Amino acid sequence: MGDVSGVFAPIVTPFRPTDGELDLSWVGRHLAFLKARGCDGVVPAGTTGEGPSLGFDERCRLIDYVVSHADGMTVIAGTGTPSLADTISLTRFAFQVGVDGVLVLPPFYYRTVPVEGLIAYFRRLCDQALMPGQRVFLYHIPQVSGVPVTLELLDGLMETHAECIGGLKDSSRDPDGLRTFIRRYPSLRIFCGSDNLADFAYASGAAGTISVMANLMPDLIQDVRRVAGKEEAEPLQARLTQARQRLAAYPTQAAVKYALHQIAGLPEAATRPPNVELSPEQKAALSQDLVRMGLLETV
Repeated sequence: MGDVSGVFAPIVTPFRPTDGELDLSWVGRHLAFLKARGCDGVVPAGTTGEGPSLGFDERCRLIDYVVSHADGMTVIAGTGTPSLADTISLTRFAFQVGVDGVLVLPPFYYRTVPVEGLIAYFRRLCDQALMPGQRVFLYHIPQVSGVPVTLELLDGLMETHAECIGGLKDSSRDPDGLRTFIRRYPSLRIFCGSDNLADFAYASGAAGTISVMANLMPDLIQDVRRVAGKEEAEPLQARLTQARQRLAAYPTQAAVKYALHQIAGLPEAATRPPNVELSPEQKAALSQDLVRMGLLETV
């Protein structure tokens, strides 16, 4: 697991506008687009990928397809659910089809449980789902899940199951917290989930980034990575931050899918409720923003 690093895209999940079903051939074309632009890895069925909106079988089909079409890119699959039984089954399946790791949210329905309950959840997951050499990455996104990955939780797992913990994705947008994770756990692969902190993360020693804009411009994030912490990184980070701010004006999942339709020629793809589609006015405005981002020549 020591070589799991670099620029990762938390890939969107396309649904056919006609019937709302998964469009796996679309996923294959997106993966080829990412590979050609220097992406190191992908994360299917995460937050950007509407993982919690997928059924169990759908998530298995998606993960299996991504592994078989990743073309050398590392695959860390989102397998976390509020149900420990489902998370165990999804994690077993993901490793059976060949993922390099799994990304697991804390169980997010019961938001006031003591840390002992969270530690027990992850310990049982490790004991029942992992074979030797397989690793879990914890997913810290408290503004969405409502359940943070705390230092106490990580300390408890490292005390008894250090060989099972590969690292952590920190999507809290807190630079001080990110730096604390990096310094406190040097044996773990810490990934930053914020495009706005890419330069800071790489300069601070993060293993990589797993961020929305990698779906569209992983090559720019690679440029930031190469010169992180140096003066040359500042204009690159500024461009990345501005692009992310422009995208933030729209519903994320729908905006990324429509942007890929525009810049990569992929068919238009739907989201799944409760996520919403772009209005015609939003599509027109996003097309103009893609020009401003340098991703589209004209509209």
